[in-house]
Amino acid sequence: MTTIEDRLRDALAARAGTVGDDGRPPVVPSPRRARVAARWWWTPVAVAAATAAVVGVTVLGTRTIGSAPPSPAARPAPYSGRLSPPVGQVWPGAVHEIPATGPGGRVFKPDAFVTDRVLVGRTLTANRLDGIWSYELDKRLFTQVAPLTDLEVANDAVVVGDGYVAWSAYRDGKSEIWAVPVTGGVPRAIATLTAVLSSDNAYSGIKKLAIAGGMAVWSPPDGGVYRVPLKGGNVSLIPGTKGFYLLEWPWAGWPAHDTTVDHPITRPFQQLKDVLTGRSRKAVAQKGRSSWSDCGPMWCFNGTAAWQRDGSHRRDLPGTARGTLLSGRFVLLNQRDPGGGQSLAVHDVATKRTGLLFPVPTRRGDKAPPTLYTHEGVIWYRTGKGTQVVIDLKAAGR
Repeated sequence: MTTIEDRLRDALAARAGTVGDDGRPPVVPSPRRARVAARWWWTPVAVAAATAAVVGVTVLGTRTIGSAPPSPAARPAPYSGRLSPPVGQVWPGAVHEIPATGPGGRVFKPDAFVTDRVLVGRTLTANRLDGIWSYELDKRLFTQVAPLTDLEVANDAVVVGDGYVAWSAYRDGKSEIWAVPVTGGVPRAIATLTAVLSSDNAYSGIKKLAIAGGMAVWSPPDGGVYRVPLKGGNVSLIPGTKGFYLLEWPWAGWPAHDTTVDHPITRPFQQLKDVLTGRSRKAVAQKGRSSWSDCGPMWCFNGTAAWQRDGSHRRDLPGTARGTLLSGRFVLLNQRDPGGGQSLAVHDVATKRTGLLFPVPTRRGDKAPPTLYTHEGVIWYRTGKGTQVVIDLKAAGR
């Protein structure tokens, strides 16, 4: 029987303006351990959706590892222990090395896995967004999904689901949501909304976008969970979601992370609601603490520990965590061994497995680490040799 993945692969191949990759074997580079002592944390690594217009270590998006809500007043002792094994050894089926550029020298920025073997991302030419392309891991081929022109695409990365690709954009004072079949076609605006401007006239885009049940679903800056059919139609507010923010379909919650306020959100997503059933969940702080860094539908964490929303199953983290939960269960960790070597790692709080991403420099003059990009189920970074490592968190979580 032909599988959905087979049909998708055949459709992509049939449309291909294809190009082979650089021919390098897909081997994840082995991290080297730094051998010098000292600084506990390094220059902030960008931890936000990869965007079309901004590429850099400290200016990508709006969140960095160092910008999460503060931990409780008691400062935890830095972790010191054995560094984790390379991520490719921990989750070999989830780690891929792919070309950094596509057809015509376009820079390829990964966004989401359509299947375990097909990846979708945006391409840039001369630092300008020019299209959405897919990359097939087995055939090592690029295929254009859709061209993109005259659009100021928002910082939210491209999302996939139900056979479609969707994204948000800004034009002429309006927020727009666009969609196109993942097998290719002409992009179509399926929703047009009044844009929200901050007090300094900065554009505030869609806070969260997802695809579910044949619909694009999202939350605007002022809250609520809205939906519109992927083929176009009327935009509607899902009943009972006013003041809530989409977290992970079908869960919405409050308070949401907000980098525009001058005070930290100390209990993000304390309250959750299933927008389909109305079922609710409340997060519980650990004994002796009054805040946390982030909470998903199942797990919460602060700098040194993770636990389930009801306060149970607490476990210490093998490093110091920053940022937010990825795919509801993964966190980024800084690790340090007794000899002074440091590394950045990704940790699954559900299985307690940890994979090392790359070493972290500890003294002036050391080679800078690569910029790390994250979006929902994808982590990626460039290797410096014309390739980039992409980690599929959905596959790692199986």
